[in-house]
Amino acid sequence: MTETDRIEKAIQTFVKHRIGGVIVCDGEDSIIYQDARIILSDHARSLWVKCKPGVDEEKSWEFSDVEDGKYYRIESASVHMEGEVYQCHLFTDVSDYATLFQDISDYSRQIADVSDFQKSILSKLSLAYDSCLPDLVAFCNATDGLLFMEEERTGMIQKTSYSRSFSRHAVEPSEEIEYMLNAKRFEFAEGYYCFLSETTGTQRYALFLRRGQKFNEEYFRDASVYNVIRLYIENGILREKIVYESEHDKLTGLYNKGKYLSLREQAFGRPKKLAVMNFDVNNLKLVNDEQGHEAGDQLIVKAADSIDLITNEQIMAFRTGGDEFVVIACNVSENEANELLRLWEEGLRKKNEADDGLYCTVASGLACGENDYDLEELLNRADERMYENKKKMKAALGLPTRR
Repeated sequence: MTETDRIEKAIQTFVKHRIGGVIVCDGEDSIIYQDARIILSDHARSLWVKCKPGVDEEKSWEFSDVEDGKYYRIESASVHMEGEVYQCHLFTDVSDYATLFQDISDYSRQIADVSDFQKSILSKLSLAYDSCLPDLVAFCNATDGLLFMEEERTGMIQKTSYSRSFSRHAVEPSEEIEYMLNAKRFEFAEGYYCFLSETTGTQRYALFLRRGQKFNEEYFRDASVYNVIRLYIENGILREKIVYESEHDKLTGLYNKGKYLSLREQAFGRPKKLAVMNFDVNNLKLVNDEQGHEAGDQLIVKAADSIDLITNEQIMAFRTGGDEFVVIACNVSENEANELLRLWEEGLRKKNEADDGLYCTVASGLACGENDYDLEELLNRADERMYENKKKMKAALGLPTRR
């Protein structure tokens, strides 16, 4: 039996019913036969000598040829024949399966990552609608995020940006912001890519991300990520709307009596300085009787609008009754409080210059306290001063005095 015949028989003995390419080595590890179906790159051939099993070692193992992008499953065994030892290695090319497995593994990992992201986002549903920005920026490996929210009541745009920290402020509508609000998903605008642009009810909003070097495009385009962010934002919008309506007077937009009583129980945070201003619209009953309740409502709104001119984060205005209002100014000195009253009077005067057929006069009373003030005493004093002012105003007009 020739060498060729022995090799062929060794292969037949080893392979039997198996399929795949074969490499045969002699007892000194030299390749003496290589199936044409198995062509190893130069790098793989040098690595092969180090990786393959030794003589008489039966083994199932895996071997990759990185240069050619091949991945093999190998069964190795030795065949003894007429004093010679042949190491036979059956190669099965599983490159396609390995790629598929990797794809499945990557897909499974992505599903797990998205699921964890959704759970993280949903656990924060009680926070503000823009609180999802840090999580989304980090998840997509973006450099920063930008969220525009159109305010239904004011027409202003609430702009939130996030990189390493939040920046929140109101901005006037503009052509640029209008363009951003109308952007389509994935559209590029002003250096950002649109993640979503939606309308809930009559309120529009749009969220953008800026790509970085490691930006994760798959997560950015994932529909599940989009859906959970949209759910989060719209839940926040709805919650804020419910809270707003529960705390604000529907007619005037000022805080309502319930909000006033709630903050009063907390002593308005007990600031070191506090100014209380009481207001009462004059002649509301007369207007209601002679011109109708719609005109009376317009009178109340005009008074409320003039009071709202002096409000800010530390100066809150409340409608506490039909024609009664209270302003609580925290950390405001008596001089500053008097200046606020002057500005309010100027604002009301300008509103009365408008030719709407309704002339609005409002009685006011101011009381200020500092350090160890008595809140109830301040509230009562402001109320008394307001009624004293009302008496003087009605007396000057020759009108009967009534509370």
